[in-house]
Amino acid sequence: MYNKIENLLDQFYKTYYKIEEINLNQVIKCLTTTEIHVIEAIGQDKITMNELAEKLGITMGTASIAINKLNEKQFIERIRSDEDRRKVFVKLSKKGEMALNYHGNFHSTILEKITENIPKEELKAFVTTFETILNNLEVIKKDIQPESILTFEEGDTVQVSSIKGSVAIRKYLNEKGVLIKSLIKIINIDKFLITMLVDGDEKILNVEDAENIMVRKNSL
Repeated sequence: MYNKIENLLDQFYKTYYKIEEINLNQVIKCLTTTEIHVIEAIGQDKITMNELAEKLGITMGTASIAINKLNEKQFIERIRSDEDRRKVFVKLSKKGEMALNYHGNFHSTILEKITENIPKEELKAFVTTFETILNNLEVIKKDIQPESILTFEEGDTVQVSSIKGSVAIRKYLNEKGVLIKSLIKIINIDKFLITMLVDGDEKILNVEDAENIMVRKNSL
């Protein structure tokens, strides 16, 4: 049963993304599949490079290469934050928005075609089941894969796996007592600040600095 599920999922995604690749080569010839996925990840809002890399599950280096190419092709724009000049956002240009809208329509059309012979009740049951499977995967992922501390909730206890950002940011967090393997209990998170116990000591950090703390859920 489980082997069959795995094989079906594997075959589905291979075929689905092959169709996507063929469509790109025929219509938006200057974009690769990876680049259109970056455009989709950015969406209609501006986003930082850290957020983009985390959203796609790629390294900052890979994200930077993709963004540089998209910038050269004029699909994205870089915007420096008014509040913090060190922070740079990326957003879609008009050309990028056109590519996003076209590709979104392509996905809708393909999904409509491949589900048109399935009764609505069966399709609803499939969606409900698949949502449950995805939610279960997210739980497992959160337990084993380091993520920004900001993706966790108040009351969670987590362990620091790594610290991202510049040398200055890493040094600042180290001075605050945030070290590799530190145990952190999240007390409160709001729009601007995070309050937490770091190895038993209460610390308050700006969320922009805290997003660089990569942690795993602690089961103890």
